Amino acid sequence: MKHVLAFDDVCFEVDPDVGGRVTSFRLGGVDILAGPDVDAHNYGSTFWTSPQSDWGWPPPGAVDRDPYEVSFDGDALLLTGPPHEALGIRVTKRFSADRARRAIVLEYGIHNLSDAPKRYAPWEVSRVRSRGLTFFPTGAWSKGPLAFERCPTATWFDHDPSSMTDDGLKAVADGAGGFVAHATDGLLFLKTFADVPPEEQAPGEGEIEIYANNRYAEIEVQGPYAQIPAGASAFWRVTWYLRKLPAGLVPSSGSVELLAFSVSVAG
Repeated sequence: MKHVLAFDDVCFEVDPDVGGRVTSFRLGGVDILAGPDVDAHNYGSTFWTSPQSDWGWPPPGAVDRDPYEVSFDGDALLLTGPPHEALGIRVTKRFSADRARRAIVLEYGIHNLSDAPKRYAPWEVSRVRSRGLTFFPTGAWSKGPLAFERCPTATWFDHDPSSMTDDGLKAVADGAGGFVAHATDGLLFLKTFADVPPEEQAPGEGEIEIYANNRYAEIEVQGPYAQIPAGASAFWRVTWYLRKLPAGLVPSSGSVELLAFSVSVAG
């Protein structure tokens, strides 16, 4: 059974039976997330631990796709995943609506179930349909085969699926200003989070990562790579906004107007 948080024209849908995954984020009926019609396995928005070198591929089922228990704290959805023995952890998710800011707050917990310290970074992976424009304030570095347009104020990726293969490409980067945004179908999807300096990012990873193939793109954000003592927990928060683009604003790489609008939404 899917659960929904809704306010105004915003609808945020979660499926606890598939890893507590966010399966839809809609404004006025337009869904910003890619669904299972695009890819039967890689759809919606999920959560992993970083670095990926800890687990390879595919992602651990207990973290990514196995059923989560669901409970409620007032209007908030609380989701608890099963333990993962190899990683020594359990993941929890708390989703709530911030109606004053017209936003959704996503809080992730990594709980160390072992008797030894563990070191992980939190990692949110959101899939969107092709032909969108993804961008973020330019940080100290970026690398990878996926072509970014790196400008002094912002770094841009304009997804042209005709130039991509089914296998896809990826790039990782340091950001600045604590947000990443995606513009498509007259909407702006924006995530805010605490900025992570390069020295606190997971080995081989980045604060912001973008993967794209000829069907969808992934907008990925990572938190700090930190030690979690035995029996302790680490929490990380991301806030989602979904807004209509101002009339006449056409998304394009380097757009001063689009970047300024995003900054105003991020607050």
